[in-house]
Amino acid sequence: MFQGLDVEEISEVLSRVTVLVKRFRKSDYIFLAGDCVENLCIVVNGKVQMIKEDIWGDKSIIANLGAGSVFAESYLGRRHDKSIVSYFAASDSEVLMLPFGRFLENPHNSKAHNKLMCNIVAILADNNSRLIEKTEILCKKTLRGKILAYLEQEAANAGTKKFVVPFSRTDLANYLDADRSALTRELARMRDEGMIAFEKNTFEILKQ
Repeated sequence: MFQGLDVEEISEVLSRVTVLVKRFRKSDYIFLAGDCVENLCIVVNGKVQMIKEDIWGDKSIIANLGAGSVFAESYLGRRHDKSIVSYFAASDSEVLMLPFGRFLENPHNSKAHNKLMCNIVAILADNNSRLIEKTEILCKKTLRGKILAYLEQEAANAGTKKFVVPFSRTDLANYLDADRSALTRELARMRDEGMIAFEKNTFEILKQ
């Protein structure tokens, strides 16, 4: 979020807001669906997941957010809107929270503030692209199609056909909206057919 800003510019921006760093234990909720979101959040360390839960408690993972990731930016300028998703600490995590209120104010036409807002727009665009990628995965009609689409995206992001995925098998099943046992069986079939190789979270696409 602070890309392109020097130390003085970052200090200028942060001096205008109350900065709060909160620590969350694994499995803690940062926000629940239905909460009013009043802070722009940055993952300092750890892993946060954007999730959607149904009334039976079944969880779908929408996005996986590592250190440096920004979330809740879509509520900037919509302070009284309620979140439609939950944010969940997938590991012990620290989150930097910046109140929305002062972010939209720039009375002195600060160049640092203008740079920051441009970065936030870029983050919105990037996150929108990730949601489109997720939609492309879920639109596949078969579990194998979903797996292949996901692995192809991860390979493209890594720039190599051998890469590490950020999910456990359970979380990957939740991300793909699939049953864990069915996912495990399909991965084994794809390995037996010579399509992929994997060892724990390290995958390699052998043929497409």
